Amino acid sequence: MKIILLIIIGLTLLFALIALVGRIVNTYKYKIRPETGVQKTEYITIGAAGQYIQIRGQNIFNPVLIVLHSGPGNPMACDSYRWQAALEHNYTIVHWDQRGCGNTFYHNRSAKKPTLELLLSDLDELVDDIRFQYGKEKVVIMGHSWGTFLGGIYAKTHPDKVSAYISVSQMLDFKKSEQVSAQEAIRVAKASGRTQDVREIKKLLAAVMACRTLDKANAKKLLRLRLIKEKYLPPQYGRQTLLLRLFSPYMTIQNLKWMMSFGKLIESNSELYEMLLSHEKHSIYHYAMEYKVPIIMISGNWDWTTPYRMAYQYFNDISAPKKKFITIGNTGHIPFMDKPEEFSEALLKALRNT
Repeated sequence: MKIILLIIIGLTLLFALIALVGRIVNTYKYKIRPETGVQKTEYITIGAAGQYIQIRGQNIFNPVLIVLHSGPGNPMACDSYRWQAALEHNYTIVHWDQRGCGNTFYHNRSAKKPTLELLLSDLDELVDDIRFQYGKEKVVIMGHSWGTFLGGIYAKTHPDKVSAYISVSQMLDFKKSEQVSAQEAIRVAKASGRTQDVREIKKLLAAVMACRTLDKANAKKLLRLRLIKEKYLPPQYGRQTLLLRLFSPYMTIQNLKWMMSFGKLIESNSELYEMLLSHEKHSIYHYAMEYKVPIIMISGNWDWTTPYRMAYQYFNDISAPKKKFITIGNTGHIPFMDKPEEFSEALLKALRNT
């Protein structure tokens, strides 16, 4: 028994040492070195609450790009250091842990829960703060998944503050996306003769479609549905995400706690999930289809979380002064994680042409 305990302690210490060494290496490797650069994390007051932001860039005189994370409730700042490195030569990049998640959640446990209206107000305050701080008339907004829902609405209503809008893995309709991906998984499962999984997918899909809230019980049904679907779909969520977080210079105790607190994510973002599961304004199609700023849409052709063909159809349906659709081949829901160099190269080229 003592030997087993010593082995467990030894492995734990080894794991901690590997993580520490990886973090030190990446801190040095991704350090912003120019005197004109910026590399900081801080809490700023937005909507009467201290909210966490991370800012990185090689030159503060570059344009500013604000990233809106996925979820609701899935902050991206701590694992952004690698995929955005190439972009930092041309843009000052701001990440924000939205109200109700990550570092911001633990800094403001008693703050109001996020709603769409409150997050749009928070975002507007953030944009104004960053524009003032860096002397910019406008900023670029980039949303990923849930962030495209929030960012798309903001870009449409504030063209005076947004120079361009980037949509990555466009979220259109939460339930419709689950239906489309389930249909594809059923097709593949039937072809493989997996009739039991076909029945299970259909049963779970019906349960998810009936949901009006996302409490723990309903969240388990959704996660179970996605788990079975993904046996028959390409990889969706980036093979390197866990390692990037483990070795991140920006991983905090709050990040670790949040990663292990699924219940808190569901509870703190309950009003947002209720909106997405409702029949009112749950789809981006419920909002104006005209953008008054250039729009760049990027999608992985293997994305079944926010299905590729749905995103492409939406791109064809909207109008904008300029628009560009970029496909990152052989990637799922997080193309910037799977192919960061290809993603950055394609995005920079598109931005130069806006």
